[in-house]
Amino acid sequence: MKNQAIQAEELQGNYTALITTMDERGRIDYNKLDMLTDDQIAAGAGILACGTTAQSATLSPEEHVGLAEHIFNYVGGRTRVMVSAGSNNTREAIELSIEIEKRIGATTFLHVTGYYNNPPQEGLLAHYRTVANAIRPDSNIILYNVPGRTKSNIEAETAIELAEHPKIIGVKEASGNLEQVTKIIEGTDPNQFRVMSGEDDLVAKIVEMGGFGVISATSNAAPVYFSKMAKTALEGRYEEAARMQEFINPLVKAVFCAKNPIPLAHMFDTNVRLPLVKLPKIEEKVMRTLLSYSMKDLGFCISKYHRIKEKV
Repeated sequence: MKNQAIQAEELQGNYTALITTMDERGRIDYNKLDMLTDDQIAAGAGILACGTTAQSATLSPEEHVGLAEHIFNYVGGRTRVMVSAGSNNTREAIELSIEIEKRIGATTFLHVTGYYNNPPQEGLLAHYRTVANAIRPDSNIILYNVPGRTKSNIEAETAIELAEHPKIIGVKEASGNLEQVTKIIEGTDPNQFRVMSGEDDLVAKIVEMGGFGVISATSNAAPVYFSKMAKTALEGRYEEAARMQEFINPLVKAVFCAKNPIPLAHMFDTNVRLPLVKLPKIEEKVMRTLLSYSMKDLGFCISKYHRIKEKV
């Protein structure tokens, strides 16, 4: 079985930016990863593999490609899969994308902006066009704008210009700048290019503005809830979606109370790789917040990951 890229008109709803579960020695824990993948699929979430939440910065190229292949094969067509393959080195971004295509076929790639070297807008235009032109004709790209991590912002005018490329189908917008998001939505054709929220606390608002869903880290811990919230907003029930957003925001805050994915590592009793470390000082607060939500809210039994009492 080979993958098929997600088309712009299909890009909507909730995609979980899947964590990479790891053992105490920093090796990928595929048994726990498969269990987490099953729970996401059962909740109706799509999956982003190898993203920031997956600690992609600590994966070797071989691990990165192998992880993408494992997740795709394990999913087995049960939900849609996209793969992060970005780099601040255009050549490396292309090479990584092509290696993933060799393993799983046509792919929808999430490509981040140029962290550290922080290219000008002209550089971002050239970077994304070069990558898009280098991947397979049946693959495509979602831009990833997260200036809080990269110090590199895709300005609205740049996103609108990139949206004209036939292989650039959307943006994960995590700038938190709603004025910028509005300009992108108003300046692009939703049949060719779609805005997905990259801010877990703004899902309902961005869909109401004309976005189409979320690519979410918090959805690891609450996939049913995020899938329902995105669906509710997409159906135009904005007041209900806003109430759902308010209810889940304490969990969002807990997930981002330290550098992502450290809080999620505590929630799922897994590990992170250096230079990230787990933080015992946040564990009690994180777990208390998580357990304030019921199993029905979260969408799965958290105790199978971390042997704790949970609210029912």
